[in-house]
Amino acid sequence: MVKGDEWMRFLSVWFFITPFLLLSCYSVYFSSMGFFWGLCCSFVLFILLVMSSGMSFFFLIPNSWVMMDDLSFLMEVLVLLVFVLSVACSVKDLSFPLKETSKGLDSGLALISLPCVLFFCVGGWMPFYFFFEFSLIPTLWMILKWGYQPERLQAGMFLLMYTAGASLPLLMCLVFVLLVVGSDSFILMELSDTGYWFSRWLLVPVLLAFFVKLPIYGFHVWLPKAHVEAPLAGSMVLAGVLLKLGGFGLIRVLGLLKVILSEEALLLCSLIIWGGLLSSLISATQHDIKSIIAYSSVSHMSLVAVSILSCYPLAKLAGVCMMFAHGVCSPCMFALAASSYDWSQSRSISMNKSILRLFPWFSFYWFSFIVANMSCPPSLNFFSEVVMFSSIKSIGFVFILPLGLLCEFYLCLLYFFMRFFEPWWGVIFFKIVSGY
Repeated sequence: MVKGDEWMRFLSVWFFITPFLLLSCYSVYFSSMGFFWGLCCSFVLFILLVMSSGMSFFFLIPNSWVMMDDLSFLMEVLVLLVFVLSVACSVKDLSFPLKETSKGLDSGLALISLPCVLFFCVGGWMPFYFFFEFSLIPTLWMILKWGYQPERLQAGMFLLMYTAGASLPLLMCLVFVLLVVGSDSFILMELSDTGYWFSRWLLVPVLLAFFVKLPIYGFHVWLPKAHVEAPLAGSMVLAGVLLKLGGFGLIRVLGLLKVILSEEALLLCSLIIWGGLLSSLISATQHDIKSIIAYSSVSHMSLVAVSILSCYPLAKLAGVCMMFAHGVCSPCMFALAASSYDWSQSRSISMNKSILRLFPWFSFYWFSFIVANMSCPPSLNFFSEVVMFSSIKSIGFVFILPLGLLCEFYLCLLYFFMRFFEPWWGVIFFKIVSGY
């Protein structure tokens, strides 16, 4: 009976993966919208299979290569939402007949989706690392092929150097774990006592790879450049899904290694909080809309990193909720920035003023996502940050000042964006561009 259940689960997983493989191979012959509807249907099918099996379970396949829990399920739902949003917002580029410049964009999104989906449900270290790094290749391809400016080469180089360079020490640590434990299975790692042989200093290269992927301040240089040069679909996927790989990896690794908060971790949390504060300050001085959103993402991910490093269960839950809320809100802001660019042919704040007077409903959507991004009630960001601030404050008194300043810069950022909706500035520019 157990054998039958294992084979049913095995077949259900491949029943989910097979549409991705077939659609990736034959997408050239399909109309792009039909291809993406098949992609979305495969996501829905997978989520239905997960819900029918229960929210928290293990796929007990002979080599234990698939593992899924509540966190994995939530991340799969996030991938579904982000890719549906990216398809809906890129419909003019993906509609049939395809433009010459848009050919291959659907395949690029599919190649990003497959490793992200598999990354959140693998049960071993080596496939975990493989899909963690494989998602970099189609992202780099999208930036280099569909980037807006010649600077996309520099953005691609920064992306490759930061992410690939920081992940090589992680690979060495994973090989060491494989040699010591004798298996790369997460289940065996959970059952083994890692405190005897896993040194605290081995956490440094492990955390470095995930900090670059989040990213935190100091390892963030590649993110604004990649966002500015990436196409709309690439920016939405990068902000909504790829940044969450780092947070998910932190939760997995720290949970399996049974790490507790120490003096070194307290110092690290302090540096990350102050880095998030500097990111908010830099965000308030930017003029490019995509750069503003990118730096605000660095600030939010800094809070997520500190909440995960605190090792408090409630703080981890708040960090997961923040990742999900940011994964939905940030892609929508990039979509609105692209719509503003379509009207004004510029991403500059000064060139996009007066939008309130010309497009009242469009400005309403802008305002809604801005206040949600700065964690105003009743958004999920608000409840997440309240719990995160309470948990971080309990770690030490030293965090109260940067957290207060961080909230203040959120308000400054809101004021900065409110200037974006001034009713008279930029009216003549909009009339010239739109032909009114």
